[in-house]
Amino acid sequence: MTDSFAAPLNAGLEHIRATVTDKVAEKSALVRNLEEFHVSTRYDKLLTLEVEKLLATILSGSAVEGYALAVVGKSGAGKTHAINHALDGNPAFKPFYVGVNELQICMRVRTPPVCSTKSLGVAILQHVGYPLSRTKLNEIEIWRLVREQLKRREIRIIYLDEAQHVLKSKKNVMEVTDTIKSLMQDPTWPIWIIMSGIPQMLEVIEGDGDHQLARRSRVVRIGDLEEKDFPTILAIVNEIASDVSFKVGFPLNKGFVRRMVHGGMSLQGMVIQLIKLSIESAIWDPEEIQSRTLRYDHFVEGYRRLCDCDDDTNVFLAKEWQKIVREVNEEGKLTTELVGS
Repeated sequence: MTDSFAAPLNAGLEHIRATVTDKVAEKSALVRNLEEFHVSTRYDKLLTLEVEKLLATILSGSAVEGYALAVVGKSGAGKTHAINHALDGNPAFKPFYVGVNELQICMRVRTPPVCSTKSLGVAILQHVGYPLSRTKLNEIEIWRLVREQLKRREIRIIYLDEAQHVLKSKKNVMEVTDTIKSLMQDPTWPIWIIMSGIPQMLEVIEGDGDHQLARRSRVVRIGDLEEKDFPTILAIVNEIASDVSFKVGFPLNKGFVRRMVHGGMSLQGMVIQLIKLSIESAIWDPEEIQSRTLRYDHFVEGYRRLCDCDDDTNVFLAKEWQKIVREVNEEGKLTTELVGS
């Protein structure tokens, strides 16, 4: 029996759009601008260069095998966003058509939470839309299909996000690294791998018994923010606020930026998230509907939203804010509880 119910795609969104007030629609546009705003950092040029080198190697036609580009940093450092921005900014990664078929040279896959060779192969097949039947396939059959689909769909690059998931099933680490290496060494259709994850992810590369994967890998490390980055961070606050037509209504001094960077655990992605949450608080502040001024207390609220803290453990309110240290979980989110509490 087929499902006879067929609602138009995005009909729910159209209903919301037609029924919300003008104020909500205006705020929605501001929030969208806020989310889409990209903050350029010192790692953007480096990643853009590495992506261009990778494309040049593929284009040369002389490479008999691919290599891996590994981007590592703590959870919340902004790795995924930085890589996606580098890929989205290069026209080579835009979709193209062969007949009626839409193709892309790169596929982006989130590594399965507990990654084995089989689950990784299934994730790739699901991503390309291959119709997996209920019949159980073994690993050999799955990877035969993976190789066939990669070549058929002109995919030459695979981006594996959260690649440290491979380590959760320690007995499979060697098998997964061997599988990745074999993709890169395929003489008929070599694949280039981009992988991102926390620093422990490098164990995936180094876990290769003969170190061939390590020799075929280039590593980019996204580190913590330092005091030399403070002027850039303050400029970012002004730039993002201006993008949504808000002005900053308090002094952006070193004391403020130190609290903000500390609250974001000195992680680039976390600090930018804190800035955006604070500006979003200003957008929804009824007192600022006319003046559009970003105040200090908006950062108090932004940090509260970031980690669900009380006033005593809010870095923008506490006198001894340096002692407020939280952990960052695997999803790149701050924990509510303090370290050591």
